[in-house]
Amino acid sequence: MARSLPLAILAKHKNNLFQIEALLFGQAGLLNEISSDEYETALYKEFTFLKTKYDLKSIEGSRWKLLRMRPVNFPYVRIAQFAALIHHSTKLFSKIVEDPDSKYISKLFETEPSEYWQQHYHFGKTALNKNKKIGISSVYSIIINTIVPFLFTFADRKGNQGLKDKAFALLAEIPAENNAIVSGWKTLNINVENAADSQALIHLKKNYCDDKKCLRCRIGLKVLTV
Repeated sequence: MARSLPLAILAKHKNNLFQIEALLFGQAGLLNEISSDEYETALYKEFTFLKTKYDLKSIEGSRWKLLRMRPVNFPYVRIAQFAALIHHSTKLFSKIVEDPDSKYISKLFETEPSEYWQQHYHFGKTALNKNKKIGISSVYSIIINTIVPFLFTFADRKGNQGLKDKAFALLAEIPAENNAIVSGWKTLNINVENAADSQALIHLKKNYCDDKKCLRCRIGLKVLTV
């Protein structure tokens, strides 16, 4: 979806949350032409106009998988949160570059979606949980998988070693991920204190252990030569 919707278009409409939602949900292929939900119908009409104006091509809505997913994690909720972030943020990346601190970044993400999405998790389906702010675990995931790689790439292109160091330091400020790979390392009594540790171990597992490149790995080589 990100590749099909230029940031320049979102920037033009950032002051209008409704239009941002129309663009994002429309490009995601999640708007139906015929719907019993008035809000979805209104978004569809707005998107139809914007799609023609900017010659946009949507992705297939069938790409989104909802099976075994909690309502709070549905793509509808996540897209609504993203729309709110775009709407409320001004020079978001510049702010992150100026102060790449986990607590500061977390505050930047403290935005609430539109009133409709505070009460729904799907078009026409009311949510019991009204709190639709981005959870702290989701913020940490965004920092690990999006902000840190982007900061590092930006710093590398600018030749800014100080910003590179800050990007790595950012990982050390937040908790380690909790997934099968990290759990596997913990069973081997490997200490995992923060996201810098967990990211290193995930990289090691995927790029060396899984491909049986033990002799190219300093740790594996040391174990085999003991």
